[in-house]
Amino acid sequence: MDPSAAAAAADDDDDYHATTGGMEPRGEEDNGASTRGVTGRLLAWRGEEEDDDDAEDSGGGSGAGANADEDDAASAVSLDTISNDSILLPPEPTSANLASLLRARKLILVVDLDHTLINSTRFAHLSDDEKANGFTERTGDDRSRGLFRMGLFRMITKLRPFVHEFLREASAMFEMHVYTLGNRNYATAVAKLLDPDGAYFGERIISSGESSQPDRKSLGDVFGWAPEMERAAVVILDDTAEVWKGYRDNLIEMERYLYFASSRGKFGIAVRSLAERNRDESEREGALAVALRVLRRVHGEFFSGSVCSGSFADVREVIRQARREVLRGCTVAFTGVIPSGDGGRASDHPVWRRAEQLGATCADDVGEGVTHFVAGKPVTRKALWAQTHGKFLVDTEWINAAHFRWSKPEERMYPVKGEH
Repeated sequence: MDPSAAAAAADDDDDYHATTGGMEPRGEEDNGASTRGVTGRLLAWRGEEEDDDDAEDSGGGSGAGANADEDDAASAVSLDTISNDSILLPPEPTSANLASLLRARKLILVVDLDHTLINSTRFAHLSDDEKANGFTERTGDDRSRGLFRMGLFRMITKLRPFVHEFLREASAMFEMHVYTLGNRNYATAVAKLLDPDGAYFGERIISSGESSQPDRKSLGDVFGWAPEMERAAVVILDDTAEVWKGYRDNLIEMERYLYFASSRGKFGIAVRSLAERNRDESEREGALAVALRVLRRVHGEFFSGSVCSGSFADVREVIRQARREVLRGCTVAFTGVIPSGDGGRASDHPVWRRAEQLGATCADDVGEGVTHFVAGKPVTRKALWAQTHGKFLVDTEWINAAHFRWSKPEERMYPVKGEH
């Protein structure tokens, strides 16, 4: 492919499609499929082969994040007690590869590249402040900072902090696949930066050329199959929920990694970039560290839960239950956030739905039982009532932070902005 064409396809947002990464309706349809664990069977796997005619190779506060260390420890203990001879397999025909993975206590992880694991920008799109900080067309590789010059594409690529540790630890629990809507040459080059020895992804890379739709992703494109049983063992890590229509129950949505100014501009974020400020995400408390804690929990509960309960586990149910713990115990009301008089129901608004998915109870009006008021401005009737009654008054970003961080954020970090 012509390098300029490849660069254009890969630039900044090669798998982005008109979304801000903010609140979107969740609990997407899953084609009528149930996401509850289904009754299965324990098979004694002691070196015996399965007969399978259809086999084929193929931050602060309480909530889930706050109890990450305890969850990890519990998962480790429970997994130590599970014999490989007692892994529960689904009662329906399963691909040989998936059966082998389950016996090895592995699930499947499908990961996006841009804004999830890395951020790229073209040389021509570097800002003046970024150039002043040493980001130029002549910038060479700096592995200690995760910076790489991709001359063929006339781009600089920045790896997300903690990415190598993330991939190493995740690979012990998951068979990993790359799925990007960027072109093949770019996807292969970035995968080589992340996995130079092919230990994590191998040839398991899906790009725009292999995707059946230009603006959608499908597990069928990854595996050539997506029956219900297999979907129950697949976790997706992506910053763009909209491309996974029909698979959002499998999705752990990532907070976007926007290191360069051009990416922030593309998403309408009028804040100086990390590159302009010579700053970066925290390794230990950043998005990938959060995602790894969630993946550990999903993996641990999938295997320990299936053996102990006698039913085939489902990652979608584990994800859903973990998410509902984030704001459990919070009763949330909204003011100046959800438009009134437009004929729609407040409960259909994305912010309301997101709060409920995080385990909060949503209220229509003021009341002593309300613990948090999510406000668009601080001078509404409800906002003033909240302040005089000692209730938390927070910006809508408090809900978004809970969604991406998998823990209840400190309320004081999300004050309502505007004139008092």
